[in-house]
Amino acid sequence: MNVMKKKIAGIALAILLCSYASLSFAASKTSSDFTDLKDLDAATKAKFDAMISAGIFDGVSDTTFGLKEEMNRAQFAKVAALVLNLKADATTSSFKDVKGDDPANGYALPYIEAIKAAGVTDGIGAGNYDPAGKVTKEQLATFLVRTLGKNDEAKTKTGTDSTVSDWAQGYVAMALELKILANGADGKFGGQANATRDLLLTGAYEAKQQVAPAATPTPTPTPVHTSTPTYTPSPSPSEETGGGTGGETGGGSGGGTGGETGGGSGGETGGETGGGSGGETGGETGGETGGGSGGETGGETGGGPGGETGGGPGGETGGGPGGETGGGPGGQLPDCILYPEDPICQPV
Repeated sequence: MNVMKKKIAGIALAILLCSYASLSFAASKTSSDFTDLKDLDAATKAKFDAMISAGIFDGVSDTTFGLKEEMNRAQFAKVAALVLNLKADATTSSFKDVKGDDPANGYALPYIEAIKAAGVTDGIGAGNYDPAGKVTKEQLATFLVRTLGKNDEAKTKTGTDSTVSDWAQGYVAMALELKILANGADGKFGGQANATRDLLLTGAYEAKQQVAPAATPTPTPTPVHTSTPTYTPSPSPSEETGGGTGGETGGGSGGGTGGETGGGSGGETGGETGGGSGGETGGETGGETGGGSGGETGGETGGGPGGETGGGPGGETGGGPGGETGGGPGGQLPDCILYPEDPICQPV
């Protein structure tokens, strides 16, 4: 009994392996596998290989592609749906003559419904599609132009090819302009002749190159949080360097308001650069930066009775009652007692 089970399991495994090998072989077919494609030029072979490897076309047998066989409307529906990457999953037909159990063309039911939904065809009228019917070259041109969404544009075109029906002149002209189909060697399109499988493949290949890829949505950028800047208050105004009750940097000995940089001995009304009886550069009560002999805070930066940098009664750098440049003892002038011959000590 066990021996029998092992034999059955071995046979089943062999069948599965053979099936897998067969599927792999079919999936990897190229134009070189078909005897009727061996004489194609390299450029045309490349087109056939692309469409065969994409699963859009297959041969009519394992070794024959059916290059010059006439195509039918069921075959076109499958090719158009695959070229457009349409979703083909319908199980019921909107056409009376398309049946899922039709052994010849039932496979095309979902493809026919897909191209109808895409606006490629509405059938032949009276609720029929005619899946087994032949496709003429001008019908093929019409189908391919609609596949590319050029239906309205084609209706504005005109043509004078005597081999093309009046209704199809614009579609054929559009197909020629888009270079998805071409005229014959005689310069005519031959629109009313039946289209063959090789023409369907090359026309579908050229159309596929022009089908716009699906738009990729642009991702929404992630908001970046920006912190609110911290407010830094400005420093409170204060006296620059001086003190006392005088002006910005100095005041008189009598209080008051003083000037910006100094005040007189009575100091209440001193000027921007000096007050009292003293001038900008000197005087009894101080100049721009100096304070008088009674000045409480002195000049611009000095403290106590003195100049900007000096101490004691003096000018900007010296002491003693004087102006900006100082005077008397402690000022910038020489000591006239020690150096009476100095020219500056001579009377004027």
